[in-house]
Amino acid sequence: MPTAIVTGPPVPGSSLEGDLRSLGFDVRTAAGSAEAETLLAEVPGEERVALVDTRFVGHVHALRLGLTDPRFPLSAVPGAVAAQRTGRQALTRAMARENSATGQGAGNGTLVEGLPDRVTAALDTDVHRPELGSLVAAVPADPQARNEARQAVAAVDEEAVRLRSAVKARDGFFTTFCVSPYSRHLARWCARRGLTPNQVTTASLLTALIAAGCAATGTRAGFVAAAVLLLGSFVLDCADGQLARYSLQYSTLGAWLDATFDRAKEYAFYAGLALGAARAGDDVWALALGAIILQSCRHVVDFSFAEARTGAAEGPAASLSGRLDRVGWTVWVRRMIVLPIGERWALIAVLTAATTPRVTFWVLLAGCAFAAAYTTAGRVLRSLRGGRAEDEAARALADLADGGPLSELLRRPWAR
Repeated sequence: MPTAIVTGPPVPGSSLEGDLRSLGFDVRTAAGSAEAETLLAEVPGEERVALVDTRFVGHVHALRLGLTDPRFPLSAVPGAVAAQRTGRQALTRAMARENSATGQGAGNGTLVEGLPDRVTAALDTDVHRPELGSLVAAVPADPQARNEARQAVAAVDEEAVRLRSAVKARDGFFTTFCVSPYSRHLARWCARRGLTPNQVTTASLLTALIAAGCAATGTRAGFVAAAVLLLGSFVLDCADGQLARYSLQYSTLGAWLDATFDRAKEYAFYAGLALGAARAGDDVWALALGAIILQSCRHVVDFSFAEARTGAAEGPAASLSGRLDRVGWTVWVRRMIVLPIGERWALIAVLTAATTPRVTFWVLLAGCAFAAAYTTAGRVLRSLRGGRAEDEAARALADLADGGPLSELLRRPWAR
């Protein structure tokens, strides 16, 4: 269980300890900096630990963002700092330096005012500071400031802010306007029932596989049911990411499953659609294979460019893109014509329900080919003007290399 060390004398009327317990923390109190250092040393090294000022006033979600996000070794908001396992040594060193600098040795229990903020300032490594927006996180210095902070907390609908932040800031037109307005409420429903993003991702996969089975029947009723289920699968696909952002349940496994299952769902539906067409006497397997190959190539290019797009914000192509972003309607047009997953699945669903598999595949191939040409042209222009690769991109590409025994044996003759 993660531990929160609350430093300082109790503040009458404060709900801080209850808020921390609601976030899953075991709360311990320290009257002085030396006692806080002792308590910090007693927490097992593999557990998350937080230092929180007793005077903290703010929203529970502000604490959640600052203290529970698993993606960052160290994170902080005003009045609170937290360390994961990989950030514990840095936090311990900062605490020792702070106590040494202020003369608060092991034999001195005097409270250092604002200890969490002082320790944060003493950290010798990067600290994540989440964007709070309208959320409040403050350490009032006097009763009047405390009252004003409490009024500011009451003036903001914390749950509305949390729901908005669960939705991606930049997404496709179909997802933004046709799915996210209600899928985020589904994500909240899942969070309140203890479901995890990976469970929702799996449910999305199963729904898509059922949709592929319906398409494989080759009947009009089967095609209509497949279209509805495919859209339902996409709603769940949006909800899993929104659930992760809503409840801060991020994981490398979850990101990998999301990307992998998206490919599996789409290609399984292509196969189901081709099988349904074959049962109706129309052989479209070549078109289905072409769609799979084209989409696979697009995804390879997308992921490769994302790994090595250093300097992508430079050059005339990026400059033109920035100018177009200031014209509202062009943003949505450019996001739609690249056929992201939302637009692509909506197109497939509508065509499956209303036309034949052959028409569906021809329209899909034409649209994806145009999208591939458009995005590739832009990326080539950005890459030509993008400058050299950074160390991060070089390391990412090196991780993909074969460093096994075979590569070592083959490298020796060339080295000589």
